[in-house]
Amino acid sequence: MVEKEMEKLAYEYQLLQAQAQLLAQNLELLSLGRNEFQAVKETIEELKKAEGEVEILVPIGAGSFLKGLITDKENAIVSVGAGYAVEKNLDDAITYLEERIKEYDEAIIKTQEALKNLETQLGELAKKAQELQRSTPRG
Repeated sequence: MVEKEMEKLAYEYQLLQAQAQLLAQNLELLSLGRNEFQAVKETIEELKKAEGEVEILVPIGAGSFLKGLITDKENAIVSVGAGYAVEKNLDDAITYLEERIKEYDEAIIKTQEALKNLETQLGELAKKAQELQRSTPRG
């Protein structure tokens, strides 16, 4: 009877651990995505402040770049997901990016909370297993 209970606890523990690992990976991806949007926002904000010609490096692949000049300092082409991008003036682009960052922040908080709940459940299962081991007569 005790063996069956221990097996059940071990199985539940493994399932929760797998879920926690997936949430941790998801949290990492969310953080990377949020940081990318933040970097784009900061770049556009700096472009707004720039005066005169603005020289940039344009990635062409394999870690190689070409020097270029920004000819339109009033607009940016912003990804809106699913492979689509739209042209927005810089202020609208910044507002759009801030909204995406806020969405990422909310998803990160929810994921952190879910991960914390799973860690609590894992702790409770470990405690139950220890109690079950202590109550088992040694033979």
